[in-house]
Amino acid sequence: MTLRDYFAAKAMQGDISFDPLSPGVTDEQLDIYANHYYKIADAMLKARSQ
Repeated sequence: MTLRDYFAAKAMQGDISFDPLSPGVTDEQLDIYANHYYKIADAMLKARSQ
């Protein structure tokens, strides 16, 4: 696991614990969520290198 994966997982964990996904979530929606968490991870890595 990379640091990017770790950051994405932590972002997802925090988000889902606050607002769980609905049972009818589609694969397309899950892809959108996954991309969102990796964008957050990328921003965290960028901030970390400054």
